[in-house]
Amino acid sequence: MMELVLLLVTLLLTVTGLQTLAFYAIWYYERRTRPDEAKVPGDTPIKVWPGLLGILVEWASITFLVVTYPLRLLHDASPVRARKQGEPPIILVHGYGGDSANFLLMQWRLKQRGWDNVYAVSYTPPTMNARKLAQQVVDHVDRILAATGAEKAYLICHSMGGPLTRYALQHLGLAGKVEKVVTLGSPHAGSSIANLFPAMGAAAQMRYRSAFIQELEEQAGPTPGGARFYSIYSNFDNFVLPSSTAVLGGEAQNIHVPYHGHCALLYSNRVLAEIETCLREGPPEAIPSQSPD
Repeated sequence: MMELVLLLVTLLLTVTGLQTLAFYAIWYYERRTRPDEAKVPGDTPIKVWPGLLGILVEWASITFLVVTYPLRLLHDASPVRARKQGEPPIILVHGYGGDSANFLLMQWRLKQRGWDNVYAVSYTPPTMNARKLAQQVVDHVDRILAATGAEKAYLICHSMGGPLTRYALQHLGLAGKVEKVVTLGSPHAGSSIANLFPAMGAAAQMRYRSAFIQELEEQAGPTPGGARFYSIYSNFDNFVLPSSTAVLGGEAQNIHVPYHGHCALLYSNRVLAEIETCLREGPPEAIPSQSPD
């Protein structure tokens, strides 16, 4: 039995390690061949040792994400309850191929730090059209607002969750229901990495400057629906290529967190601190008191 467990652990670490190295090889190629598009506000030269550490952290992060993936079966079955009636809920929206379990650690940590109404949602399947996935996001927001009695929500969106939310705000009646949107490593202009996935459903629509992305930019603009937007991104993101695609225009506030891989954004202390700073900007009455660490 122990031998089987060791074999499975070794296989998992090998697969996630090779995937991490492969995506960073593509990241390096993109920075060398399209240096202008790889530049982002706050960009600095990548140093060897911090870069290697960042790769190791990303490897650990994607491994943890894979291991916890099945926990969505328990998480999604939990009924939506308000811990504090009327307080704006924080709704965590995952990326392509992910699920609500991607946010287990962030959800727990936010609750520990004084945010009472925190919910992670799943939308499936990723092969579905992005417009239909965006409608699922709207349905989750409506359900959680009804349960909490709040008028507006805060959305934290990882990866593809950002473009889906922007589309929902412009086209699917989500406008007026969201106070703030914080995106983490979202490919707002699409990503070259999406070309590696089968050309169907949301994967094709998330390709760099795809027809869907261009339509979104032309019709919705960078910050639709009256919500305040914050984009947290990294020039070390191995899924969002080129790096500049994560930068939002318009009135959005862009925040660079160097040496963070795509999955590492979900588990980073630095990113959590930046998220809280974004959420606490605004009217005092909408902001819960912070619990001591």
